[in-house]
Amino acid sequence: MHSDAAAMEIQINGEPRTVRADSTLPELLDALQLPAQAVLVEHNGVALFRHDWPTIQLAAGDRLEIIRIVAGG
Repeated sequence: MHSDAAAMEIQINGEPRTVRADSTLPELLDALQLPAQAVLVEHNGVALFRHDWPTIQLAAGDRLEIIRIVAGG
């Protein structure tokens, strides 16, 4: 992250993380190198449909739970 970019803190799976203040959910997943087709996301206690992800603008204090889907059994 560049020092001149505004930053904010969110929580991902219960761990604090600093991200760029204007981050969207798809940008965050890309930065975390998580392929969209392989994760489920809960934002502030609400499970999200993948087609809604582009509309999610992250805000300071947001809580995300990101679950990685693993094939097989």
